[in-house]
Amino acid sequence: MKHHLVWVVLVGLGIAGTVLAEEPARPRTEPLNLPPAWQAVGAQERLAAKRVAEVDALRLLTERIYGIRINADTLVLDLALASDEIRGDLSQMMKGVRTTGEKYTDDFTVEVTRQVTLREVVETITRTLRRTQRWYGVKQEELVDIDRTTRDTVLAVVGNGAVPGSKGQRMIQAKRAAEMDGFRKLVEIVVGTQITSDTRVRDLVLASDKIATHVAAVLKGAKTTDIVYRDDGSCEVTKQVVLREVIETVMRSYQRYVQGGKVTENEFRKVMTEVRDKVVTATGAGAPRAEGMETVGPASTEPFYEEVQIIQRVVKREVGVIE
Repeated sequence: MKHHLVWVVLVGLGIAGTVLAEEPARPRTEPLNLPPAWQAVGAQERLAAKRVAEVDALRLLTERIYGIRINADTLVLDLALASDEIRGDLSQMMKGVRTTGEKYTDDFTVEVTRQVTLREVVETITRTLRRTQRWYGVKQEELVDIDRTTRDTVLAVVGNGAVPGSKGQRMIQAKRAAEMDGFRKLVEIVVGTQITSDTRVRDLVLASDKIATHVAAVLKGAKTTDIVYRDDGSCEVTKQVVLREVIETVMRSYQRYVQGGKVTENEFRKVMTEVRDKVVTATGAGAPRAEGMETVGPASTEPFYEEVQIIQRVVKREVGVIE
């Protein structure tokens, strides 16, 4: 009887082993669903264009996340500036965000859509703050409120890339150059805004690099009102921003990062009252890069890196006057 029992157990184990055996992956061939124009594009060129679009999307998503407001005085950007741990954990989270779409167009551009829920962002920040036991002026209840009320909000962005030398690459390069030129013109106006009789926004930006980063964030979010492609390959982009919103951003950043600052909140609020709903508008122009420039993505994935560089160059030249 015992021998029969052992035999049954062994047979059972053999059957279980057969059922649970892992099936090895087997290669298969699938066609790419691409527009006809892309059929002649090599795999390396296509994947390089896609990679540029992915990096561009990651940069845009990072900027969106850094612009999220935690409370009246704190953006996610402030937490990232204050803590390398938060910055690192957010970066790691964003590298794993979902790619929800790819689109290839007849002008040899590729669009990559990436998205993340606000819940994932808040949970990442909360875990880091609990682990480090440093809250940087943020209350845990505020994070819980954000999570509860907007947890399923989706942040989605579209990154762009293109085949080197294509029409699409030239269009993306021209548009990006026009956007940066428009950004520079907005900066030149904003930094000349007088706060007190002897203080302009320029002076406050020089007082702290972090103020420059905040100004970059708010101006980068300026509304685009017009995009025009010219027949010579150039592009013009018009952007506008409410000046009061910029001054308020400068005020909060100044109060947070400049210890013993001489400009008072009342002086800031007086300026905001004077400018009221004044809209600052600027039109930037740009053209494709010279031959041989292979990428159309940003020079850096660091949030607002290029924009901060532009602000620093503008304030050091002491340009900018508000009309």
